[in-house]
Amino acid sequence: MRRSGFILAVVSLFWLVGCQENSPVQLALDQSTPALEVKVLPAIDSTLIVDASVDTSGVMQQEEQLYPATFLVNGVKTDVGASRSSFSYSRILLNDKRSPISELGKVIGYLGLDVGTAKVNTVDLPKTLRPYRTWTTFSPDYNAGRAYTLVDQDNQPIGNFAYAAGQTYRFVADGRGSVTPFELAISSPEEITVLEPRAGSVVLKDDDLQVRWSGTVGGTFRVLISSYSARSNVPVKPLLQIDVKEGTNSLTLPAKVLKSLQANSDGRYLFSFISMNRSVASIPGYTEKVLVQAASIHNIQLWVK
Repeated sequence: MRRSGFILAVVSLFWLVGCQENSPVQLALDQSTPALEVKVLPAIDSTLIVDASVDTSGVMQQEEQLYPATFLVNGVKTDVGASRSSFSYSRILLNDKRSPISELGKVIGYLGLDVGTAKVNTVDLPKTLRPYRTWTTFSPDYNAGRAYTLVDQDNQPIGNFAYAAGQTYRFVADGRGSVTPFELAISSPEEITVLEPRAGSVVLKDDDLQVRWSGTVGGTFRVLISSYSARSNVPVKPLLQIDVKEGTNSLTLPAKVLKSLQANSDGRYLFSFISMNRSVASIPGYTEKVLVQAASIHNIQLWVK
């Protein structure tokens, strides 16, 4: 592992680790809710390096293990009741599985590859040093190789970069070493905005939860429910994953789902609504699978009692 200076871009209100190294357990629902597939998420592997929180990336930890390379362009909103933050986020990350990062004899990540100059459409993606951060630790004197990351804050575009619905985003890089020049593209879904429930409101576990949103969903629509603890190095812990199989701009979340939530000290939970288009691609000279994603993400904080 190389010792180097450290560059950190804060890309979200919350840092969040995604899915778990073990398989999720599906929660059985009655036959009146065939449009939902609910999974209880097992404990995360807290030793693995965190690149970005799932409320920013939309990519679960288990998916990051399956796809060592991720090309992302996301539009993100987070509502906590009294305030809203919003930003656009883009990333090119290619983990080099020939260069593992180990701690106490365990591989916790891989160095990110340098692929030369990179762009999303015509906008340069800055080459950065990846933060050496896990669920429980943060080491500013070390880094995890290279990544390419661009973030605008509160809808203040950087150059011509801002997430927009129905746009084709092209990830382009010059290539370096064994990785030759490449171009991969993805189309973005419409922006989604949760209309009901309102951020900051109280949800009762004994009642079904009615959810409504604006915007047509992309190829995949997912809801994550996570606990929140400000004292943690990574404050948000995902508990449930709900994949929505059908429906138009609304769903009913059964009380059984809310009752299955692990108890949280103050009842605060983050609900992440993620609409995304995805494809799996390959790059000449890179032997691993590449996940290409464009997503609209709306996070809202709710009190579940």
